[in-house]
Amino acid sequence: MLKEVAHIIQQRIRRDEVIARYGGEEFALILPETNLDGARALAEGLREKIEQSQFVFQGETIRATVSIGGAALLESDPGGVDLIKRADEKLYEAKRAGRNRVIV
Repeated sequence: MLKEVAHIIQQRIRRDEVIARYGGEEFALILPETNLDGARALAEGLREKIEQSQFVFQGETIRATVSIGGAALLESDPGGVDLIKRADEKLYEAKRAGRNRVIV
């Protein structure tokens, strides 16, 4: 199922944007030249597309939802670690808020 989700994401991002598997069931997107409003709009579109999709897992058709957290790289960030930490915090905030949502 993760391959199918990755495929949905890959179809929606631009050529200069990057998707990477991050952890067991998590993906990270790098969206250069995209502000938080644009990232939020993309994330909402992905969330809706995944929610509306049907996946086959071990012979059964299932539905899935995603929780998405987003953050922007700040000029004051010494490196990408702070960006990843903020995005991860937003992801867990989305999960605590009931899942199947986007928080940036």
